[in-house]
Amino acid sequence: MARHGHPYPQVEPRAADLMDRRVVKAPGSVSVGKALELARAAGAHVVTDRRAATRRKDLERAESWGFGRWRWLDIAHIGLPLVTDGTGEIAVRRLLQGGASAVLVRAGRRAVGIVEPSPRPATSPAASILERLDRLHGSEGEARLWLLRTAGKLGEAQGQAVYAVGGFVRDLLLARAGQPAPDLDLAVEGNGIAFGRRLAEETGGHLVVHAAFGTASLEGGTTPDGARIGRVDIASARRERYGMPGALPDVSPASFDEDLGRRDFSVNAMAVALAPSAWGRLLDPFGGQRDLVARRLRVLHPLSFVEDPTRIFRGARYAARLGLTPDADFRRALSLAWRAGEYPALSGQRLHAELDLVMDEPDPWGVLGLLLGWGALRIWDPGFRVTRRSRGRLSAARSLAAWAHRTGVAVEVGGLALAALLFDQPRPTAERCLRRLAVASVDAARLDPAAARSLARRVGAQASLRPSRVAEMLRPAPEATLLGAWLCGGHRARGRIEWFLGQGRGARPLSSGDDVVAAGVPRGPRVARVLALLRDLRLDGRVRTKDDESAAVADWVEALTRKGETR
Repeated sequence: MARHGHPYPQVEPRAADLMDRRVVKAPGSVSVGKALELARAAGAHVVTDRRAATRRKDLERAESWGFGRWRWLDIAHIGLPLVTDGTGEIAVRRLLQGGASAVLVRAGRRAVGIVEPSPRPATSPAASILERLDRLHGSEGEARLWLLRTAGKLGEAQGQAVYAVGGFVRDLLLARAGQPAPDLDLAVEGNGIAFGRRLAEETGGHLVVHAAFGTASLEGGTTPDGARIGRVDIASARRERYGMPGALPDVSPASFDEDLGRRDFSVNAMAVALAPSAWGRLLDPFGGQRDLVARRLRVLHPLSFVEDPTRIFRGARYAARLGLTPDADFRRALSLAWRAGEYPALSGQRLHAELDLVMDEPDPWGVLGLLLGWGALRIWDPGFRVTRRSRGRLSAARSLAAWAHRTGVAVEVGGLALAALLFDQPRPTAERCLRRLAVASVDAARLDPAAARSLARRVGAQASLRPSRVAEMLRPAPEATLLGAWLCGGHRARGRIEWFLGQGRGARPLSSGDDVVAAGVPRGPRVARVLALLRDLRLDGRVRTKDDESAAVADWVEALTRKGETR
């Protein structure tokens, strides 16, 4: 019988109590297929060797994708920390919170188990970001705070745990609460669509359901005070299975533990509990908060980029925007992605959408520079190569985009980026890249480096050239050729192209077609000829007012009359 006031010893769980014992050892040199055979024969869930480990399900995925002859060590987590079976739970949890993908447990010199991250229980109250949530300010922040509290209450009433996830959590941890993410992401451990319908009723918003993925988007919702909430994306906690590298995943309901574990980067695998009983608790099983502090970009598993290569583009956006540096595991995952070869299941529309997202970033040129450095654009075509001039072209494109923004000149930055990236590629490679990206508005004939170089030489050759002559040379060129000519042109050619983009291209006479007809020009093609003449006179500064133009038309009509050509 327990006695009041009597001290009792507190027994801390040990690594042996936490570990999964279903492990088998395999030499690192054996193939994925052979390691999978060993795991199946032993009934093991994890294959280990020294300080490396990989899950059986990852071996099965690699074999199903045709990579059975790879070394299993290539797809393993390496450099894992080792503890003894008697190590205390707190020490093990600290290793995992510090960013370890897993912790190997040994007895003597033999690995006897593995401890993997789990978001349950939630992190300690010291890690709560309750105060940061409560400090959301401004009308948008207050509306989001109301939404988060309401979502937590509704979920608890339905018996479903609801969490805030994604960029909103990152911004809170980066002390950017005054600049919340444009979209709010919620994850529901249960039926996310049913929860979304209930939230739509509460907010008066419109719900768009994506049943195949168990997701929904809520738009147009307001608080009881009438404040707009903004877009809210709602997803059921799920697992994903990729039938082929680069394919869209097949999804199925799963626990929230699995949902966090399927994500791409540690900084994305964090969540904030919204239930009133756990309000503001941070779930961070993979050490994402520490990675943010260390400015480290880390993938959750080595096959991350093989199953979805678009994560590489996402990683570049995060790296540039948040100042994150890829770690060694990130670079190993990149190597595996290139080794896997082409990705026929990855559509051109998805790749083009990633380029659009890059160009929407605060510093798109920095993102593209990272992608060049990582060799990522070989996803567009295996023949894509970073040339000696690639970075210079990209830097020049950044300068042109900055000039256009500063002066208010319309330049399609996506087309400029493509021109810069593909300018020095062999034409067959550029053509394949454009086809891969499903680019309809820019064809290979328009993205022609030879034509661009020729145009740059011609427009920059003469020191003295009338503006109308410059415009005449540049006007027939497609925009991609103009941008290419600027990229490879000298100072004089660039200046003239900038003048044309900013002024010459949009030059028009003050007089209309009806004006020149009223002045005696016969209807028909001569009207267009006279308007073009007036435009060129304006470009050269020979006419400035509408009266000047009327006088020029009168002289032209008089000359035709003398020649008997007015009819």
